[in-house]
Amino acid sequence: MANPAPAPTVSGEKFQSVVDGKLKWVDITDPTSADMAALGRDYGFHPLDLEDCLAGKVTKVEDHGEHVFILLHFPEEGAGIITSNRIAMFLGKDYLVTLHPGSIRVISDLFRLCSVDEKKRTEIMKSSPYLAYEIIDKMVDSIFLILEDVQGSLDDLEAVVFEEKKSFSTPINQARRQIARLRRIVVPLRLYVPDLSKAQKFSDENLAIYFSDVNHKVSNISGTVDEMKEMVEIYKDTDFVTSSNRTNDVLSLLTILFTLTIPATLLSSIYGMNIPLPGGLDTGPLEFAGPYSSFLVIVIIMLIPSIIMVWYFRRAGWF
Repeated sequence: MANPAPAPTVSGEKFQSVVDGKLKWVDITDPTSADMAALGRDYGFHPLDLEDCLAGKVTKVEDHGEHVFILLHFPEEGAGIITSNRIAMFLGKDYLVTLHPGSIRVISDLFRLCSVDEKKRTEIMKSSPYLAYEIIDKMVDSIFLILEDVQGSLDDLEAVVFEEKKSFSTPINQARRQIARLRRIVVPLRLYVPDLSKAQKFSDENLAIYFSDVNHKVSNISGTVDEMKEMVEIYKDTDFVTSSNRTNDVLSLLTILFTLTIPATLLSSIYGMNIPLPGGLDTGPLEFAGPYSSFLVIVIIMLIPSIIMVWYFRRAGWF
């Protein structure tokens, strides 16, 4: 394969470039099919890689000999929802092409810094692999801010879940969804970030320590997300047990109340029949309270079994 031609000189907000010495950084925001056609024409990049820049869902780091293709996904938080952003890089000996959504301010701000600050440009654009490291490192650092927000939500959950006053299934499920989305993004990063060392061949400086630093950060992020997953599962189980205990308490109370009414229901059913019974319509010998004597006796008879059952239930430790 012939050496790639110089980067296309295209002006405009989406397609910009900055040069330091022999290194050229071309940054494309919100790439389109037309942009891919320009890159394919001027650089000779493989059509499948160009297609992945627009719709690739798989994280990858591929060495194509005279350039390395990097496709990474990073989380972005907006309106309390975590989404995945695709960042693509074509890394060669004397150039770096980056493609990303315009919403990723980290790359845009770094590009602007290199454009206006000559000292910073010289420091950051030492080589294409080092420039790629700077971009990826800042993107990885941005994940820690998202982790802080998610951890804050988990801390708020922890403060209320163990109070066992009511169910918090909705916020717990929301936290589980956020963590699940984070894991889908972070796990591939942990697998492919070590492959960034393939770009070392384009740098005279040994960048192993820099790539190792990024790898360590990603591993730390992945471990933190796994811990968050375990914690939210504990909250879910706690909420489930709490809700179950609360339901059992309610059912136990209703069962006891129903049981206590059985003697009264039985006696009221017997004395509610339209047949003469002792202590019924005729007071008979029960005249100590006039016409209410029979009623009072029946009420007392109803209460005695209930009182005995309450005493027994308390003794048995049912409540």
